[in-house]
Amino acid sequence: MAADFTWESVIVGSSLSAVAAAEEANCPILFNKSPAFFKFSKLSCGAFAHEKWQSAASDIAIKGLNPFGDKITLLRVNEGEIEVVCHNKKYTISCENIKFFDDEAIENFPFDKLNIEKYHVCDWFRVTSGAKHDFWFLDDEEDFVKKIYFLPKITLPKYKDCVSESYITENNLNHVDYTSTMARHKTAEMMKRAGILGTKHTKTYRYPIKLDFIERQVFEIKEEILLKKDNYILDSRELK
Repeated sequence: MAADFTWESVIVGSSLSAVAAAEEANCPILFNKSPAFFKFSKLSCGAFAHEKWQSAASDIAIKGLNPFGDKITLLRVNEGEIEVVCHNKKYTISCENIKFFDDEAIENFPFDKLNIEKYHVCDWFRVTSGAKHDFWFLDDEEDFVKKIYFLPKITLPKYKDCVSESYITENNLNHVDYTSTMARHKTAEMMKRAGILGTKHTKTYRYPIKLDFIERQVFEIKEEILLKKDNYILDSRELK
């Protein structure tokens, strides 16, 4: 059966490292999962990771290097080819070299599955008391609620909501001490220690700081390795 595409090389992954590599090498790319970023993550150069990703992803899309976009549901690796499943349609790509940046949604993956070292957890809160202050950032020495970022409310930009950033091991991810409720309590306590005050009620009284939970984002942090096997390369290193 004739291949639908014939490429010398192909990149598999949707991370910033993957799209940056595809852009630099002018190489076709296959997204094996939906990209996800924390809004405040920055690279060592100071640029926001999601903005860098969007720029590179747009460039490779314009060049026609991402023909399947976000439609891929499964990839199947066979000798000398890779099958691309998009819901109820299947395509065959003949290729000599495959460079993997991740291991998800791939059948016949030629390497051992990557270990998850910990989780990057971001808890978003609506601040209903204590939303007016001059802070944009708070940090702590502990990995749980290690940082707090403040952002203007959409409809009331003079006031701020916030998101806390934590690093949690797999064993603790579902532990009661590391839930979004505990993150909310610690976030409010850190705000209080920083001198942030709750909403003024009378001349002498202010309400306590109050946060309403919105959502929790959980990102896997996998081991970073570089391996080569035959015509395959696995590079799970993050772009710093």
